[in-house]
Amino acid sequence: MTRLEFNKSLAPRAGKPIAISELLRRLESVHGELQRFDQGDVDLTTLEKVAKELISNNLIKHKDKGVRAYTASCLADVLRLFAPDAPYTVGQLQIIFHHFVSQLKELADNESPYFAQYYYLLESLSQVKSVVLVADLPNGEAIMSELFQMFFDMAKPEGLKNLEFHMTEILVQLIEESPTIPRDVVTMILAQFLRTAVSLHQSSVPNQNQSVRSKVQTRLTQQIPPAYSMAKTICINCSDRMARQVSQYFTDVIYDMSTKTSSEEVSETDLTELRKAHSLIVEIWKASPDVLLTVIPHLEQEIFLENVDMRLIATQTIGLIAGEIPGRVNFISSHPSCWEAWLGRQNDKSFAVRAQWAQGCAFIIGNRLDVVKGTVEGLGRSLVDIDDRVRLAACRAIGDLDYKTIVLKFKSEQVLKNLAERVRDLKTNVRTEAISVLGNLYDLAYDDIAANDEEIIRILGWIPSRIFELIYVNSPEMNLLMDLCIHEKLMPFDIDDKRRVTRMLTVVRYLDEKLRKVFKLMANRQKGLSNILNLFVQLCEKYNGGVCDDPEGPIRTKLDQTVKCLADMLPDPIKIETTLNKFVDRNDRRMYKLIRDCISSESEYKIVYKAISEFKSKAEQIAGLESFVVILYRSSPIWYSRSNMANIIAISKDSGSDGLLLTARELLKDVSESMPAVLKVHIRDLIQEIQTSTPGGSGNVNTLKACAEYAKSYPDDLKVDKPFIDSLLTLATKGDATEAKYAVIVLMQTKRKIAYARELLGVYLPLSVKSEDVLAHLAGLASLVLWMPGLVEPEIDRLTAILIKEVLLQNRIKHSPEDKTWVDDLRLDQWTKSKVLALQILVNRVRAAKDAELADEIAQPVLKLLISLITNGGEMSRSKDTPAYTQSRLRLCGGLYLLKLAKLSRYERMIQAKDINSMGLLVQDKEFQVRSDFVDKLKKYLSRNLLAERYMPLVFLMAYEPEEESKQEVAMWIRARTAKLQQLKKTEMERNFARLLHLLAHHPDFGTSVEDMLDFTQYILYYLNSVATIQNVSLIFYFAQRVKQVRDAVSPNDSEKLYYMSDLGQAVIRRYVDAHGWSIQTWPGRAPLPGDLFKAIQSSKDAQEIARTVYLQDGIAEKLSGLIKTRAASRPAKTANPTNEGVEESLTMNTEIDKKGVNRKSQNSKRKSVGDRGSSKKKRVAASDDEYED
Repeated sequence: MTRLEFNKSLAPRAGKPIAISELLRRLESVHGELQRFDQGDVDLTTLEKVAKELISNNLIKHKDKGVRAYTASCLADVLRLFAPDAPYTVGQLQIIFHHFVSQLKELADNESPYFAQYYYLLESLSQVKSVVLVADLPNGEAIMSELFQMFFDMAKPEGLKNLEFHMTEILVQLIEESPTIPRDVVTMILAQFLRTAVSLHQSSVPNQNQSVRSKVQTRLTQQIPPAYSMAKTICINCSDRMARQVSQYFTDVIYDMSTKTSSEEVSETDLTELRKAHSLIVEIWKASPDVLLTVIPHLEQEIFLENVDMRLIATQTIGLIAGEIPGRVNFISSHPSCWEAWLGRQNDKSFAVRAQWAQGCAFIIGNRLDVVKGTVEGLGRSLVDIDDRVRLAACRAIGDLDYKTIVLKFKSEQVLKNLAERVRDLKTNVRTEAISVLGNLYDLAYDDIAANDEEIIRILGWIPSRIFELIYVNSPEMNLLMDLCIHEKLMPFDIDDKRRVTRMLTVVRYLDEKLRKVFKLMANRQKGLSNILNLFVQLCEKYNGGVCDDPEGPIRTKLDQTVKCLADMLPDPIKIETTLNKFVDRNDRRMYKLIRDCISSESEYKIVYKAISEFKSKAEQIAGLESFVVILYRSSPIWYSRSNMANIIAISKDSGSDGLLLTARELLKDVSESMPAVLKVHIRDLIQEIQTSTPGGSGNVNTLKACAEYAKSYPDDLKVDKPFIDSLLTLATKGDATEAKYAVIVLMQTKRKIAYARELLGVYLPLSVKSEDVLAHLAGLASLVLWMPGLVEPEIDRLTAILIKEVLLQNRIKHSPEDKTWVDDLRLDQWTKSKVLALQILVNRVRAAKDAELADEIAQPVLKLLISLITNGGEMSRSKDTPAYTQSRLRLCGGLYLLKLAKLSRYERMIQAKDINSMGLLVQDKEFQVRSDFVDKLKKYLSRNLLAERYMPLVFLMAYEPEEESKQEVAMWIRARTAKLQQLKKTEMERNFARLLHLLAHHPDFGTSVEDMLDFTQYILYYLNSVATIQNVSLIFYFAQRVKQVRDAVSPNDSEKLYYMSDLGQAVIRRYVDAHGWSIQTWPGRAPLPGDLFKAIQSSKDAQEIARTVYLQDGIAEKLSGLIKTRAASRPAKTANPTNEGVEESLTMNTEIDKKGVNRKSQNSKRKSVGDRGSSKKKRVAASDDEYED
């Protein structure tokens, strides 16, 4: 056995003090020996003297730090060597451990000269576990509390890790060995978790600016405090003992609160404490879920309490717990009952709880690696909750999720579909958030979409479509949100030309045909809006902030009109008008220049970008002017800019451009039609491409069309050379029909056009229908007839004879029962194309006629031919052997060419009312493509005011359209048209009700039976649903009455039919008004009826007799009431899928500038029977505009 060799005294005697230096040497010597001894290998009797002296007050309470430090180290060694039986009494142990505590406090100063002794003491207590003796001391709980408080306070992030380790070991030993754990110790341990706890909501109202998930993510980026780690280790290592203590702690809080049954009994202070407790639960679960084994059932009970605030807190807490990545314990599998109870909160009666559930659901989806059953589906249901606050919370929750989570876990498209529906939500804040979330998602997904990732395209590629569809809502507020999303999220500013153009083409690529037209209309509105803005700036400069000759004169009047026009484009126009007037008074010349830089077609993209950026910065100085930036977006050449054209042209020629080639060609075609000036700096590129092209080459048509449109607009700027002319002549004679058409148009813009026209005529004539280039020759002749009628006229009689006898009346492909009723352009045979081109030549000759007498002479037979094509169903051959698809094509051509001639006033007057009635056959044609193309062209011309109003009633024959989508598209267009005309204070749509009644009176299906009258009610209802409002229904009723006061000017003997329709119209309007809770007022004044359809009744006696006669049969009134009530209740929403022409109406509604300033029988079966041919949607393939346009 080893013996202690130290034999000197440590405790000074009376009158014999020991110098401090000597005492330190002795203590250091003793400590050196003691720390070398191993437990059990030393003769303890040799230690008794030292052990007794070390407990002396002269050492423990010595004034020198070093003496006290070495004394503590030696005492620690004595306890180690004598273990497990300490050589001290209980009272002495109390003194020793108080001394230990006082010395351990010195560890806070790691610069202390005696830090090694303090650390040795800590290490010894940790390793030897002598600290457990505290549990047997009378004041052990106080010492234990002091140790916990001291160690937690001492733990610092910059401290030594070894210190943290040994302190934690000591605390764990105390918890394990103490018979009871003081309440304040439990409180101190739990308090450490509050250092990182996520604060739960400070009120019962959900949806704070920062989501729960983002708060958690913020915490994860912060450094974990050492005290938290220590508490976590204690809970893990002492889970059994701590579980009882923690359970008791939370039981007291939760149970006490749950016993309060009414909201009045639960104060805000109570809720604050409850949130604090639940924050602790969340953090403890993350650290040591085993400790909460008996606490979770209390949470389960909480979410069934009547108090909403308590249910809300419990719902949030469980959501955070369940969202933790499973470690030792998986909440969902270990607490299935609580999990199922939490899932049920998605149907809670409180919106706040449901909203909080949605946030928790998103946190679970985003934070866990696995897919938890019920969460994705539940979040999707929250998006369609009846309460807008829940829908808003769900939108925000999805917005907080990261891109990868959405891609991995939202493969079921229902959630995203529900999110997409929210962009049309009735609540502004919900749709604003949904649009923002979708825009951000697309921005994140763009790189994958551009890389042709099919899965990402399937999941998120539809987002631009949903955003562009918002134009159909026709709401200034919705248009504002849509434009912001498009310009800042879908296609944000990017000064890299190629990258920017590629992104634009990618967005357009995945739009369907209808939405591509919307994109083009939005791009094309730039010119009109820029004119208004330019006028606005000019007026502002003249007004000069009110410093001018006449501040209240005509300049101010025009300025007010312009301001109102601009304000009407945005939400809250009154507020915007006030803001713009402040802008006018400010007279900021720099901002005027910025606007001009934005809207100029000559501005490069970088200039536009810088101008808008600076304007946005300056706009912040004028409250409310931020919204005006949207008008700058709309009126600036951002998409069809000069800077974009080079890359669009390059991509249109690059066959390896990842599917963007066709989109680039399509946009190039649109640019050439709508903004040819943009092509000015790129015309040489187009010419070069044409020079190197060969007939039938890919992309030829778009390039030729672009060049043709530019040449028509700027013929003097077209610089041609022989290679270019040779290529054009080759394409005009050897190319396909469309190539030949545009090649001839370009040639006709050159200075030597007459010579080229003669050269081409030498090739084309005499026309050989058997030539392999006959289509090119026919197309070339159609262009020459229009552009050079004088040269062609000497040959026109012979040409016309060939066209009629050898093309139109001859069928080289005979009718077959297996014929399809429609064949698209790509598959159409050349003989049908020849017939179409032959008709085009005849029509173009009429269009080009300058002499009035000649025009009348040649127009009559052509008009008769076109009308006969419609009435005869497209059959021209006497042998009736024309293929069905050719007949469909010819019927369509007849209608389209009639509309084209109707745009010219001298021919429009030659088209009689009965001819317009015949056009109605096309609106109800048996072939969908015929109906669709004809109505589309009709709407286009009407929208642009190119046709007289007497053609408008034709669109109401769509009432029996079997394709519901097409029917509703037309209805939306009618509503947009009506809104525009009402804004312009015009009553054209109301007056057209009289025309509609006349059209129906001459309808092939007209009959006077009750069944027939009820069938015709559908037409009237379609009109009323599209046009009637509480403001104009009285005027519509007035026109219905007036029809019974006149005779039919077209067919006087059929006037009685008009009276039937007048009575029916009045009856339907009365029932319609009743169903809507409106009233009919007597219309003041007198409005004339169309003179081409109606004439006055000469005899007053006859007029009185007609007025007294009721033409409708008995019993029809009762049937009308039930019919109209049912249809009014099920009437489709007015925003459902309108046509692009309807969009065009809405886009141009506020861009008018006035002169003073701002301005059925198949052809013999019932027409309504088209619905009996099946309502399966046919693929809509629009006939090429090139076939009918020049």
